[in-house]
Amino acid sequence: MSVVDNGGAIAIKGFNYQKTAIIFVMIHHFEQENFKIVPESKDDFEVYLNNQVYYVQVKGTKKLSISKLKSKTKGKESIIEKNLFPGADEDNRKIFLWDLSETTKIELTKVKGTLFPEKYQFSDDQKTDITKSLNLNPSQRSRLENQFIYITPFTNDLEQSLIMLKGYMVEEGLLVTNERATVVLSELALEIDQKSEILITVEEDLVNKEIDGNYLKKIFISVKQKEMFDEVLNNLPLNTLMKQKVRAVKLRIPLLHTTLKKKIKDEVNVSKIMSCSTDEEAIHYIKNLIKEDIATELSIALAIDCFCELEEV
Repeated sequence: MSVVDNGGAIAIKGFNYQKTAIIFVMIHHFEQENFKIVPESKDDFEVYLNNQVYYVQVKGTKKLSISKLKSKTKGKESIIEKNLFPGADEDNRKIFLWDLSETTKIELTKVKGTLFPEKYQFSDDQKTDITKSLNLNPSQRSRLENQFIYITPFTNDLEQSLIMLKGYMVEEGLLVTNERATVVLSELALEIDQKSEILITVEEDLVNKEIDGNYLKKIFISVKQKEMFDEVLNNLPLNTLMKQKVRAVKLRIPLLHTTLKKKIKDEVNVSKIMSCSTDEEAIHYIKNLIKEDIATELSIALAIDCFCELEEV
């Protein structure tokens, strides 16, 4: 009986856990000052927040112990060593895990966290053992003082992790429905994949890998506007066929009708819109601003699109 090589599947599972960890940090901190994340750079990912730098190693392995965290695999640096390597001595270092052996966890000290409410610090005995085992130099020993373990509230089970992330976004009012949360998660996962693939040859290349808070804000705004578009369309006295045509033509607006849309938005009087008692009345007002001879479904789609974006004005 042949042995199946599960290396590829295990690698994918690990990277999915890493992506979940990145998204988890993003949805907690994207609104804070100078927030940005850099995936697959000097560490599994880097977090820049309030003038602080965090280098993060992510390991989705079950029941990790100090022994495993400091062990070298095939001559490569241990997990602890990898996390100590980048940046400056004063930078923050995190090892994200979902499962830690009980014997190791008991020896750790729970302390107040920065990225999240709590984290774990190595005990003095563990630090001494790590220092001797890895033959750490003074700089690495100093960096070890800023290295902490964070146990994530999700496992390396992607399906369960996505449910948790969606629930969090809906609960916090970031998005209205699970469906829209799914759209955001898909967008973020794709963006992380694309940024991770960018190669770095010089320090200046790092900017091309950054995902900042403004990016996530734009996604949330876009998704909320899509929800609002559907809500407004459903409030209009149109038959099902026309509504389907309006939804179909709406998808072409960013590609074919951005100039016309801008002209309409520039003509909109927000005070008049606010005085409208119904969505139908507001959309009728905006439709009357369109001077071009266009199909009815396009005029409706443009009017609703402009209406949904008035919050940005």
